[in-house]
Order: sequence, then C-alpha cells, then structure tokens
Amino acid sequence: MSIKEQHGDDDFAATVELFEKLCPHVTFEVVLPGTRLYLFKEGEPYCYLIRSGICKLHHGPDEILINVMYVPSIIGVGGVLAANAALFLHPQTISEIAIVPTQEIRQIIARDNLWEQLSRHIYRVTNRFFMLSSYLNAPTAYEILRFQLLELMHEPAEFRENISAAQYIQQKTRLSRSSIMKILSQLKQGGFVKLDNGILKEICHLPLKY
Repeated sequence: MSIKEQHGDDDFAATVELFEKLCPHVTFEVVLPGTRLYLFKEGEPYCYLIRSGICKLHHGPDEILINVMYVPSIIGVGGVLAANAALFLHPQTISEIAIVPTQEIRQIIARDNLWEQLSRHIYRVTNRFFMLSSYLNAPTAYEILRFQLLELMHEPAEFRENISAAQYIQQKTRLSRSSIMKILSQLKQGGFVKLDNGILKEICHLPLKY
C-alpha cells in the first residue's frame, strides 16, 4: 500500500527517496498487529522504516493517537522526538518494518551524502507535528473535530473503513465522547457528512464555524 500525503508532495517525495536509498542497507521483518515498537529502548533511539502495513503512532503516557503513518515511512531518524514522550508505533495490520538504531542510519546518511533528503524529510515531519499541535489547541470543540474529520477522510481506506469517526476522534483528542457524538449527529442531520454505522463515508461540506 502506498499513498501520497495531502500536503507537501515535494517533501514527501524526499522521504520516499531517502527511504529507497536506505532500504538496501537495512533488513525488513514482519511485525504482527498489536506489537508496540518504542522509539527509545533503554535510552537508545531507534529508527523505523515502514514498507507496508498500517501503523499508528501513539504518545505513550496517555496513548493519544498522534498519526497514522504514511507508507513508505521513516520515523526516528531526525532526533526531533524526545525520549520522555515515550512514543511508540502500534501496527494495526501485518507490517514490514526495518528496526535500526538511529546512529546506524545516520552513519549511512553521512556516508552516502543524503543530507538534502534528510533535511527535507525532517522539515515535513516537524511541519506535520506543528500542524497537528495547532489544531488540537483550536478554541472550540467543533474546530478540533472538523480538522480530525478532514484527517480521517485522507486516511487509507483499509483503516478508515474499520474505525468509527467517533472512535478516531476520541483516540486523537481529549474531547468527551458525548461532545463528539453530539456534534457528529448534528453534522449528519445537517447533511454536512455521510456516516454509515458511524463510519465516515463522505464529507459534503464542513463550515469553518458551526
């Protein structure tokens, strides 16, 4: 499965190029659903290259869902993530992942002069985290929920068809389930979204304010 990110196509292309340059130097293994892969193990940072499958990135302490990873994907190479965040990957399907100490990946990057691809990859990742953080701190529950619905609509169909909109939003925010269900019900009744047994099927129009 391979999908293109809805923002920053050029920088995602740099991630793909970096991924392809690193692939010959790493070994991929099959990782089963439900496995937790932490970005730091015993204080040492690890890099994960995801070649196939659906993997979610969680914030460890409260298990907030941060992101569903694009494929191909690289995480843990830039040094921008703190060890105390206890971030972990959580495969939802059988996945092919290379697990490599970050120091080894950086040595390959230095040897093969992949600094430009790395810098553009890091730019995309940091920009993505900044955007997610900004929307999570939106002033109203509706604005937070609106962004998450747009995010859900861009997730892989295999993932989107197996999670309710309410569950997805609850995993990614601190909104109460009652607030989420109330707003979703109003949006459905107003014809703004189409939901089938809670599964998001279509976004017709989401006003900026509601």
